[in-house]
Amino acid sequence: MVRLAISLAFLAVAQGVTYASVPAKARDDSPAYLDSSLSPKERAADLLQRMTWEEKVGQLGGVRKTLGRTDGQATFNKTAFDLVHKTQNGQIGLGPQYNYAKDVLPVVNELRAEQLNSTRLGIPYVAITDSLNSMWVSGGTLFPGVVSMASSWNLGLYEQAVAAIRDENHALGVNWVLSPELDVAYDPRNGRNGEMFGEDTYLISEFGTRYVKTMQAKDENGFVKIATTIKHWVYGRSNGGVNRASMEGGINHILNDLAPPYIKIIKEAESLSLMVSYASVDRVPMSINKYMIKDVLRGILGFKGLIMSDANSIEYTMTESKVSKSREDAAQKALRAGLEHELSPGGTGFFPTLINLVNNTEIANLIDQSVAALLEIKFATGVFDNPLPSAETLESTLRNERHLEVNRNISQESIVLLKNDGILPLWRGNVSKIAVVGAYADMINAGMYAACNATDPAYGNSFRRSLAQELGDENVLYAKGVDALPSNDSSGIDAAVAAAREAGLAVVVLGSGYGTFDLSEMNNRRTDGEGFAHADLGFPGLQQQLLDAVLDTGVPIVLVMSSGQTFVLNESTMRSGAILHSWLSGEFTGDALVEILFGDVNPSGKLTVTMPQANGAFPVAYDYLASDDQGGFATATLYDWQWPQVTRCAPLRFGYGLSYTTFDISSPTASCSDNVTISTTVTNTGNVTGKEVVQLYYRPEYSVIEFPVMKLIRFSKVDLAAGESTAVSWTVPTSELGYYIDGDWNVDYGNYTFWVGSSSRTEDLQQLNVTLLG
Repeated sequence: MVRLAISLAFLAVAQGVTYASVPAKARDDSPAYLDSSLSPKERAADLLQRMTWEEKVGQLGGVRKTLGRTDGQATFNKTAFDLVHKTQNGQIGLGPQYNYAKDVLPVVNELRAEQLNSTRLGIPYVAITDSLNSMWVSGGTLFPGVVSMASSWNLGLYEQAVAAIRDENHALGVNWVLSPELDVAYDPRNGRNGEMFGEDTYLISEFGTRYVKTMQAKDENGFVKIATTIKHWVYGRSNGGVNRASMEGGINHILNDLAPPYIKIIKEAESLSLMVSYASVDRVPMSINKYMIKDVLRGILGFKGLIMSDANSIEYTMTESKVSKSREDAAQKALRAGLEHELSPGGTGFFPTLINLVNNTEIANLIDQSVAALLEIKFATGVFDNPLPSAETLESTLRNERHLEVNRNISQESIVLLKNDGILPLWRGNVSKIAVVGAYADMINAGMYAACNATDPAYGNSFRRSLAQELGDENVLYAKGVDALPSNDSSGIDAAVAAAREAGLAVVVLGSGYGTFDLSEMNNRRTDGEGFAHADLGFPGLQQQLLDAVLDTGVPIVLVMSSGQTFVLNESTMRSGAILHSWLSGEFTGDALVEILFGDVNPSGKLTVTMPQANGAFPVAYDYLASDDQGGFATATLYDWQWPQVTRCAPLRFGYGLSYTTFDISSPTASCSDNVTISTTVTNTGNVTGKEVVQLYYRPEYSVIEFPVMKLIRFSKVDLAAGESTAVSWTVPTSELGYYIDGDWNVDYGNYTFWVGSSSRTEDLQQLNVTLLG
């Protein structure tokens, strides 16, 4: 039971209120900020001029860790809450991920009611959480990870998933999410790649825009359902793949290689907020980087929403970067640079130190701007007007059948088949037993930002449990082999080998990562996730030794990878008859794997990141600059500059993924005027229904500054029965084919090359040339 020191009498009343009420217009004698017919900007301006200095400063932060958890129970510490709340009361968080929504809702509801009733102006909290593949807390629908859902290349299905996540957050009373993440998964060593859509900025732009538009859809009263936060400005190529490391790069690199997803969302979706990154860019930490925030983000790109810190990032300017002398110095530098809100999970925010600067006109004006930005989000999302969410609405919304069906569908399309020598699909008549090997086969590896206890069946079926439902427990011979977290214990390998020999067929599930932020005791042993970069891109611990031993039996092997990262697949690993990447799991990933293994579902996922051929073979992304491919000397032109010898174009490249059927993509045609239109016909030439992702790439023949060897510009996913054909056509405005030069947009005219195909691999593409006339 949740332990509270506040009135349960009011809670009973609050729980009976639903979202159905329509906000009423303020009475003639009421302040204008209570008039819901006015715009958020007008209401914020009216409220701001009524606030005291202390009330304004309090809006600059909030209480992120509202609840705690002790002995498996949600807890609430009123003393600790009030200590932070006195000076940081703009927003409120939900606390640990393992707490269930049904336990969180009454606590947060009562705190909100208390805030409204006890404050002079009745300024409510805005509830803010992370939300990638589920709500932040437990009890909702658990979707696959971000990199997983992007691997579906199915934008319409992704919109449905985001809508389900939005509605579950809304039923819990969440008004603001710290998503989507627009970072570029450029460095395979980065432990946060599982939170990202992929390595290509166009693909990131498309998925990110749909996230923002879907989350920020308006309700029947015109209020934004959930405000979004595009992040992390700017990040994606940190030194060594380390989470908070510095970044190099000039303005052309920033605007062309990292900023395109922000640019598209700013122009088309208008995310209500943005979060800066931890990185120091050109030696200036982003939390105090006035040039990158005000000159570039506000000036060149025209971002209008609220700008916030990442968690504790203002503090790190003092404790890590050593560019601030004190808490007050750090707070002033961040405010002057353009930060308007602070995230401080531990409750020790730096912005409260600004309380002493009431007579500083510059600081006072900046605080007014910051508070107005937050108030506009509060008015836009209806927290002044909508009643508190009810337990009844929460129960009917979480995990409803529509949400679960969308989850099943996107789980099936998120798995990528990377190799198949004919072993798949399995025929039920030929399979009596299957050995299931590996610790990751018996857990839900959903990523650190997912509300999931990896080993608790309440969060979904592991692959082992899903397969047992298909074949029966007695026909699934499970052997963990080695631990998921690194150890030197190889004693279980012999049992795994014996199981494989007995069954005559083995599915080996290897991976990295384990559990959520709640598992603090695991932090020193984690192998993936935020703050855990990969110096080695092999399987952590003794997992490769386990796989090699099972492969040495000679029985047919299916390898399944479970992680947010890519791995180096060595020659021994490639002996596997089939290889799939299931990425970060949702609650139906285990079921989807079984359906794919037996051919009930035809795999249709495609890589959104390139898999490197060797540790240190970076950069590996498909859209490299031509000058990056000049490692050979004299006649040594077949290989890159690496030893061992690897090709510049990794075989398992961006856009690649296999199917149980085959497709033919006809020779494309083109026409152009102010737009370029590329057309082709796709035919399913195989024997089973399948989905193909048709991809369009381009580059100008010559450019003013160096341009990548190719860039994705359009894609379409088509669903075709055996023998069926469909026409695919894309129209690309010529203005989209440009790039930034020192902050100005430039479009080249003349000759362009376009490629159409099923991946970014040369052998999967057909080329055509187009001339753009200026």
